[in-house]
Amino acid sequence: MKKFLLIFFAALMMASCDQKENKKQEQPAEKEVYIPQGVPVAPKQQIQIQEKGGMDPTVMGDPNGPVLKLEEGKPLDFSQLQGGGVSVGNQVASQIDSIRYKAEHGDAKFQYAYGVCYEKGWGVEEDAKEAMAWYQKAAAQGNGPAYNSIGNFYRMGTGVKTDPKQAFEWYKKGAQAKESQAMLNLGNCYFYGMGVEKDEKTAVKWWNDAAEAGNRFAISQMGDCYYYGIGVEKDLGKAAEHYTTAADANVPSAQYALGVLYYNGQGVKQDRAYAKLLMRKASNGGMKEAQDFLKKNFGE
Repeated sequence: MKKFLLIFFAALMMASCDQKENKKQEQPAEKEVYIPQGVPVAPKQQIQIQEKGGMDPTVMGDPNGPVLKLEEGKPLDFSQLQGGGVSVGNQVASQIDSIRYKAEHGDAKFQYAYGVCYEKGWGVEEDAKEAMAWYQKAAAQGNGPAYNSIGNFYRMGTGVKTDPKQAFEWYKKGAQAKESQAMLNLGNCYFYGMGVEKDEKTAVKWWNDAAEAGNRFAISQMGDCYYYGIGVEKDLGKAAEHYTTAADANVPSAQYALGVLYYNGQGVKQDRAYAKLLMRKASNGGMKEAQDFLKKNFGE
């Protein structure tokens, strides 16, 4: 059993990129170019596959690919499961007995992981009520991601009756536990008045905290704030900086928004070849707006 589970979490790698801040406060130059409207609702916490060269040498040769690892004091994450063309779900399912064992023996991080397995149907029958039960066990031990997941369930009515106030309270607990996705979702609650009185200033404060904690969706969100002047002074240069960081971390909406800036030369030096590359990345990431942009402006 010693090597049955390696323990790990690694923060998402975000490459920062220098930006030339030309034409900082310009208005959109071409009306025909699609500009996204409003601040998007933050996505539900997702299990992402992190792009990383090579694999951990300690698990090379394992037919199931990398295994869950965990650093002491850090939350469990599935972000680096990859390799061999095997889906994250199948890799996690291959370790379900180990996850169950750790969860049943009181490890909060694996209780959270076991909840994810029930939510996604990875290695067990999909069951929202079981997922919630394991999330609650993890939350009882102060697990930040579990607070956020419970908030998601109340926000979307997954296995429970939709309750914005309960969602807000759980996101608040997660944010206080320094869980960046909960910070982002708490900001959304304040911005849209979901379960709490609408407060734009507080919303931006939580989005910014999530961005500073490295949450790539929050970084993109702050790019929107600087682009539109929501809760901060409008600054296309700063918008470009935030979009660049999020785009480098493979956030399609940020790749799209940054492409618009490069196409028009807003906050950055105009570079339509690079704008085209960004639009292709966003399109490959599922952004229909990027597909439409390529068709309209580049004939693709």
